[in-house]
Amino acid sequence: MFFLFVDTTYEPEEEIGDGMTCRKRGITCGKGARKAMKAAKKKLPVEFNFDAMEVICENALSFMHECGYILRNNCSLQYKEWRHVPIEVRLPLRHKLTTLFEIDVENSKVCKVIDSYLAKAWRGYKSKLHEDFKQIGGLEDPTKAKTTPPSNVSKEDWEYLCDMWSETKYKENAEKKVKARAQRKINSKNGSKSTIRYHIERGLDLESSAGQIETWRLTHWDAKNGWISTDAAAKYKMMKLRNEHLVESMSDKSIIETVLGRSSVRLHG
Repeated sequence: MFFLFVDTTYEPEEEIGDGMTCRKRGITCGKGARKAMKAAKKKLPVEFNFDAMEVICENALSFMHECGYILRNNCSLQYKEWRHVPIEVRLPLRHKLTTLFEIDVENSKVCKVIDSYLAKAWRGYKSKLHEDFKQIGGLEDPTKAKTTPPSNVSKEDWEYLCDMWSETKYKENAEKKVKARAQRKINSKNGSKSTIRYHIERGLDLESSAGQIETWRLTHWDAKNGWISTDAAAKYKMMKLRNEHLVESMSDKSIIETVLGRSSVRLHG
């Protein structure tokens, strides 16, 4: 038996209609992993899956939240993308994880996984700040928006972000991404959990020739509600190909690529 600490805070209730209210989930505040370590009386063990580039263990959620907490409180936002963040900035972020987790930050494979978590936290945090920027009228008056930085963002970082979001090229690229997301017809029902992690938790090997089609079905269908969309149901014609070909001649992954397109396959690690 183990305890899972959800590292979240909640904002005040807001009205959602008909007299009903709900509490919005806020940003993590770094308490979950610390509570878990205190309960365990030792650093938290972490298991990495280097094929999936993920943490696959009971402390995975605490690890993910801590990466976000460390990044928000210790990393400058004055880079356009995570890939531009220099190694000398990333190193201290990785080492801060060792105060709570039993990990080897000298291992290059471990560092790649950590960086993938930090990159995801980076994108999510900047996306949230961009929404804040738009809500205070930054698109119409970026100069005014610069005068009201969020409480946890430095004045220098906020001014840099406001300037970046005001660039014509940035706004054009953002618009293209919005249109691309709107055209996405098939979503999955596994939430923030990646399909790769879902596949591994089923006890299957990423490199196996079979099993990926069933994982795809389970992330797009359930016994209560059926298929998540008519498009997903139509794409399940992949089973027809499975029945027509031996696994040795056409693997599950090859069939999924044939039906969905190579760029849609997320089971190759």
